[in-house]
Amino acid sequence: MPEESKKKVIDIFPPKKIAEKEQEQKNETLTPEPEEKKSFFYKEEELNIKVNYLEPKETTFEKPEQEEKTEVSEGTISPEEKNTPENQKEDFLTKEFSFLQDLQKDDSKKRTFLKSSSFKKFFLSKNQKIGIFFGVIGAAVIFYYFGFFVLARAEIKITSRKLEVPFSRTVLIDRNVSSPNFDNDVIPGNLFVFKENVEKEFSSTGQGKDEKKAQGTITIYNNFSSAPQILVATTRFETPDNKIYRLDSRIVVPGAATKDGKIVPSSIDAKVTADKAGPEYNIEPCNLPECKFTIPGFKGTEKYEGFYGVSTSPMAGGALGSIPMITADDMKVAEKEILENGLLPAINQSLLNKVPAGLKILPEAKSGVKINKLVSDANIGDMREKFNVSAEGEVKAIAFDQNNLFEYIKKTIEKEKEQNQDYADYEPCQTAEIEYSDAKVDFNLGTIKVLVKTKQIFCEKINEETLKNSIKGKNRNQLQEIFRNTKGVEEVKINLWPWWIKKIPSALDKIKISVD
Repeated sequence: MPEESKKKVIDIFPPKKIAEKEQEQKNETLTPEPEEKKSFFYKEEELNIKVNYLEPKETTFEKPEQEEKTEVSEGTISPEEKNTPENQKEDFLTKEFSFLQDLQKDDSKKRTFLKSSSFKKFFLSKNQKIGIFFGVIGAAVIFYYFGFFVLARAEIKITSRKLEVPFSRTVLIDRNVSSPNFDNDVIPGNLFVFKENVEKEFSSTGQGKDEKKAQGTITIYNNFSSAPQILVATTRFETPDNKIYRLDSRIVVPGAATKDGKIVPSSIDAKVTADKAGPEYNIEPCNLPECKFTIPGFKGTEKYEGFYGVSTSPMAGGALGSIPMITADDMKVAEKEILENGLLPAINQSLLNKVPAGLKILPEAKSGVKINKLVSDANIGDMREKFNVSAEGEVKAIAFDQNNLFEYIKKTIEKEKEQNQDYADYEPCQTAEIEYSDAKVDFNLGTIKVLVKTKQIFCEKINEETLKNSIKGKNRNQLQEIFRNTKGVEEVKINLWPWWIKKIPSALDKIKISVD
């Protein structure tokens, strides 16, 4: 090998390594091998060596002087010489040196090369491979342990077999007892009396005639004699235009006095009412000398001029027309309205507000409304637009505590059900539908006899702890057999986690059972 080439190799590799390479060349020359095998062998060996010496960070590569490169390039080698092992090795080392120089110049390429999959593929040591192998085995063991012992769990949902138990009994609800007597089918009751008083205003729909007579006061004079004059009620007094007014009551007109031979008239005031209704009798004051009231009954006698009347105030109040009037239908409608839409709703609302919570009142256990009072402040035919009607009534009701009935049903059914059965409902009886029929109510005694019908749902008792002990560590086939022979099981759903485990965990705290 030329001296220049040796110098390049020495700059890259330690002398010991160069000596080993030369010895290998000699051995190869003595025992030639096929070209492909030798080339692969040298490349693999060289790569291994380069890896060992590329790792230290302080390793540097010196660029050969230009003269040496020129001398090497000027040398001529024949094609036969290029095929010799020495020349092949020299060319390979020269190329590798050039590659390493590029790595030294570009640090990023160096890192990329050291991290490449080809690097790791060719340069993992035997110890590293063994370490990876045992690491994988250890991870698998840990994974198996956690999967089968730590993380493993089972969730089992059981649908229990349900059984319907009917109930039908006649129960006596009695207000005269204070505590239940389940053996005699008796529970306590309460008698309530609800009273309400309602008043409402109504409008009349009839029409009546508004006929009013004018009224007023007149002064009656006696200018006839000193003797008094009696005038009876309804005595007529007439105006100059022939309007008649009558005395409201009997009066005595005092006698006239005499003074100096002349008569001094006496007088008395009296109330009068027009003979007919109408506004035309509403007149202005009628007074002397133009106007006076005469007495038609004295006409044709000397008294006609001696007795007369005058008014200093007008006659008023006379009228004719139509005004509202209360009819019989008005009163009938008002009474019905106040009972149906006044008194009854008030009593029903009183039932809701005053009956304690938890007490049950059957529809048959309410009496009809007893009317104690139904009055009006007007009468049929009264000329009124508005009138009031008031009503007072009462209702009796028998109520009972439903909790006593629920307890009675539960006690009675428990005597008939089997010991291995239990209520399927968390709140038995309370959530069941109860049918009441054939109720016989006596409000005087305060009792109700009623037929009570219902049904309760039972299921077989399942001991979860016993079941857990029987299924732990069992596979699916064994579980099917166990649940098939467990009484009261209708359906079972099993969820195992993680998904690859095939058995129920052996630890009881890893097993969760829920029964529906």
